[in-house]
Amino acid sequence: MPDAPLTIVAGMVARLVEVGSQLGVDREWMLEEMNLDGEALAERDNRIAVEKFARLWTALGRRLPDRVLALDWAASWRTTDLGVFGYVLTQSDNLAGSLETTCRYGRLVDEGSLPRLIRTARTAALSYAIAPVFLACQQGPESVGATVVQFLRMVLEPEFVPVSVKLPTPRTERTPVLEKFFRIPIQHTGGASVVVEMPIELLDRPCPGADPLLAGYLRKTADALLSQVGSATSLTQDVARRIAEKLGTGEPSQATIARQVGLSERTLQRRLQAEGTSFQGILEDARRSIALGYLADRRFAAYEVSFMLGYAEPATFFRAFKRWTGKTPQEYRATLA
Repeated sequence: MPDAPLTIVAGMVARLVEVGSQLGVDREWMLEEMNLDGEALAERDNRIAVEKFARLWTALGRRLPDRVLALDWAASWRTTDLGVFGYVLTQSDNLAGSLETTCRYGRLVDEGSLPRLIRTARTAALSYAIAPVFLACQQGPESVGATVVQFLRMVLEPEFVPVSVKLPTPRTERTPVLEKFFRIPIQHTGGASVVVEMPIELLDRPCPGADPLLAGYLRKTADALLSQVGSATSLTQDVARRIAEKLGTGEPSQATIARQVGLSERTLQRRLQAEGTSFQGILEDARRSIALGYLADRRFAAYEVSFMLGYAEPATFFRAFKRWTGKTPQEYRATLA
C-alpha cells in the first residue's frame, strides 16, 4: 500500500489561518489556497494533510513578503492549539518531562516535523526532523524554532537565551529579525532539521501548575489518539527526510541512504516497494515539493534552486521541473504572480 499522507492536528492549521486573518488576509482565500473546508478546523484534534499546511505557509509568504511570519506565529501560538497533547504538555512536572512528552506525542501534533531530545554532558537539544513537503515552505521550519524558544520562555523565564539555534533554511533578509528574537546568531545548516539547544541543568526546572493526576488521565486520551495516527517508523518518511537533508551537497545515492537506515540496498528496495514506492520516486517527490516552495520565493534564482536540490547542472533541473509541472520554472513563477 502507498504511504499515507502526513497529517497535522487541525488546531495548528486553525492557528495559522488566525495569524493570516490578523494580518488582513481573507479567511476564504486561505481556505481556497489549501483546498480545505473550514468545517475541518472546527475540532482541534481533527487531522489535516501537512501538505495543505505547508501550502498555506508558502501562500502567506507570497502574500506578505515583508512579514517574518514565524514571529507572527510565535506571538499568537498557544499550547491549546496542539489539541489534547497541549493539555498533556502543561501538566508535566519539570522541563525534562515536557520535552519527553513532546517527543512521545510529536507525531500526534505534526507528522511533518518529528522531535527527539538529545542529551550531552552540558546541553540538551530538541531536534525536529522536517519532512520535505514542510521543509519547502521555509517560514514553516523557522516557526518551529521560534515556537520552541517561545515555549521555553513561557516555562522557564522571559529572558531565556538558547545555547544555539540551527535552521535548515537558507539565510534571508528575515534572518537578522529572527536573530533578534532568538538573541543569538542562527546557524543555517542546509540540512533537514530544526535544533534548539539549551543548558542541560534546565531540564530539572519545575513546570508551574502541574497536576500529576490530571496528566495521567490526559496521557490515556493522548495514547488512544496516537494509536490512530500513522506509523512513526514508516521507512518512506525516514528515507524522504534523509534525502532532503543531503540534497544541498549533491544527489544522495541509494547506497548512502541504505547505510544510514541500516539496510542493504536490496532490502531497502524491497521494503520501499512493499510501501508502494521506490528510492527514485521518493527522491523525485522530495525535489518537486522543495522546488515548488523555493520557486515561490523570488529571492532565489532558478539556477540557485537547482543546486539546492542537488542537481549538478541547472538544465537537468529545468527538464525535471517541466516533466513534473508541464511548465518551466520561469513559467511557474509567472503563474504565482
